[in-house]
Amino acid sequence: MTTPELALDHPPRAAAHRPAMSRRGAFWFVGALLALFLMASTAPSPMYALYQQRWGFSATVLTEVFGAYMVGILVSLLLFGALSDRIGRRPVLGAALLLEIVAVLVLALSPGVGWLLVGRALQGIATGAATGAMSGALLDFQPPGSNRGATVNGVAAGAGMALGSGISGALVQFAPAPTALAYLLLVVAFAVALPLVGMMPEPVRTEPRPLPRALRPRRPAVPAGRGKAFALLATTMLAAWTIGGMFMSLGPSVAKSLVSGTPYLVGGLAVAAVTGVGSISQLVCSGWLGRRAVRVAAPVLIAGLAVVAASALGGSAVGFFLGSAVVGVGWGTMFMGGFRLLTGLADPENRAATSSMIYIVAYLSATIPAVGLGVLTTRAGLVTSTLVFAAVAALFSALAWASTSAADPGDT
Repeated sequence: MTTPELALDHPPRAAAHRPAMSRRGAFWFVGALLALFLMASTAPSPMYALYQQRWGFSATVLTEVFGAYMVGILVSLLLFGALSDRIGRRPVLGAALLLEIVAVLVLALSPGVGWLLVGRALQGIATGAATGAMSGALLDFQPPGSNRGATVNGVAAGAGMALGSGISGALVQFAPAPTALAYLLLVVAFAVALPLVGMMPEPVRTEPRPLPRALRPRRPAVPAGRGKAFALLATTMLAAWTIGGMFMSLGPSVAKSLVSGTPYLVGGLAVAAVTGVGSISQLVCSGWLGRRAVRVAAPVLIAGLAVVAASALGGSAVGFFLGSAVVGVGWGTMFMGGFRLLTGLADPENRAATSSMIYIVAYLSATIPAVGLGVLTTRAGLVTSTLVFAAVAALFSALAWASTSAADPGDT
């Protein structure tokens, strides 16, 4: 019996007639696809309060649901994050889209918190597999000599998270089937994207190899000889994604606690205030060097976090959203600057592996503090946990500023 082999450089004759996008078209399509995956990641955020009312679970369980998504991403990045560097971007993206559709359908039909955990875990696995491939593809297809791939990566992520939470919040507040409609619309969008992946040019040149060997997990990696620089610059992801994790998990609950009634739209806007403003700030500052972006972002984050903490303590919804918008400016600029610095360390043949390593740091930074804050919220309340979060996140922002300043200027 012969072993099946991959021969992606030599497609069958029928594949030669496949309609193809231009490299420029593929670049913008991948950016839109990244935004769509991130829309799906934050779509459940405005629903969490409704799930809590229906199923009666605590803030600890809420952050465990969020954590299930993050753990799924981390496992997937470890196992499949570098896979597209070997078998190509298209196969990985196609498989990830199929799994994402299954995951979102599970979320739409969940009868209880157990199925919600399963759906979020599956969604995390799909998103993790796609993340390395999409980040690598943006770098593959960007205009030569530009940083457009890193810019679009950050803008698409921020815009996707903002649109996901904002649109979902509006649907939960005003539309029928509040815990299903947003998911079903996402299923349609992913189904439309699936054939478009097949139309992309394949930027990865692969060699025929046995299928089991090609699919063997390969760990995401720090570029050779760049370990110290990567560690110093990775503090930017620690700062940005600690904040992102809190706002995606507990942010809607904090916002809702500051207003009367049950305005689910307000919960969605809490996430959108950070990620949407962050996306705009990345566009405005897209011409900045990474080091400058981080140096500006750190003090802006600290100022915004101080306003968020004071607003939670004083019970001011207006102050909370103003502070969240300031945090968004710092979050977007920090994420853009850090991602640009870190991807600048990558070798062309290991772009997905390096991008996956960046996101492992990012999602660990989002998961561990968010779950810890969930436990703290159950025991001490939202106000106390918000104050603790603001203090820790401000410390991480200062660390990112100092570490980036300490890194070799040649790496930044």
